[in-house]
Amino acid sequence: MKLSAFSGQPSAWSGWRLPLLMVGIAGLGVVAGVVRAGLLEPDRWSLLGSLFYAPWLLLPVAAVAAFCVWLARVSPGAALGGGVAAALVAAVYTFELLHPKDNQDANIGLGLYLAFGWLFPLGPAVLVGGLSGFLEERLRNRSPSPAALEDARPLPPLRPWLWPLVVPGVVSLAVSAPFAELWRVGQLDVAGLPGLLPAVISGSAGQLAVGLSPALIALLVLRGRAARDGMLRPRLTAFWGLCLGLAMTLGLFGFGLSVLPRLPLESLLLLCAAPPIVGYGAGWGLGTRGGR
Repeated sequence: MKLSAFSGQPSAWSGWRLPLLMVGIAGLGVVAGVVRAGLLEPDRWSLLGSLFYAPWLLLPVAAVAAFCVWLARVSPGAALGGGVAAALVAAVYTFELLHPKDNQDANIGLGLYLAFGWLFPLGPAVLVGGLSGFLEERLRNRSPSPAALEDARPLPPLRPWLWPLVVPGVVSLAVSAPFAELWRVGQLDVAGLPGLLPAVISGSAGQLAVGLSPALIALLVLRGRAARDGMLRPRLTAFWGLCLGLAMTLGLFGFGLSVLPRLPLESLLLLCAAPPIVGYGAGWGLGTRGGR
């Protein structure tokens, strides 16, 4: 698909083309997973039952598609690259999760994907794909879309927006399995540290990509909005609140299952989703009191 499809032409099809493409690619993974499950265990998988809940697996892709529609106004290449990457990852991920071996009793993986699939694995996928598409767009000197030129404003300085990322970044590393293993081995055998360091570094990088992906997506949106409407202080304080809430969520994910072993999974998911939302609202309220 050519990037010119998102060149800002006043066409409804241009606006919906990327979401339809993303849902179509992800839907192929869902259909293939349902068909495979029905062939392997025909007694447990009815076509009617599968058609009832299978479309719900496209909700995380729909959330990412909404972000890509906004991103297309700024960088069509980034939107296309991020959207296609997220859709491909979603197709593979749902295809694997629908295997009957994961559905003997309750498929916790599917539940987590429905609630937080936009965060992982789709969050890192859209960031990596979006960055690749943006670089390809700049290397080929493609002109921005008319919508991007219309909305173009000088972006606020980046440094104040990076400091809030430190808090969830530190918490994300603290609760990661590689660092826990490094601490354990360091206490037992210092000689084993050099062989463990590569695994720790690679695992920590993946942990940061997962933990910080929602904050990085919010940074792109809030910084762009601040440039257009001039409301810098409320959006920056809201971003601080979101990052602090995200740090609480990451800590709860790291220690919540052991601290709250009797909490139902649905309640734990809601408890994890609440801090970033509450933090964003509190930050916005504090920011608006001090003006712009």
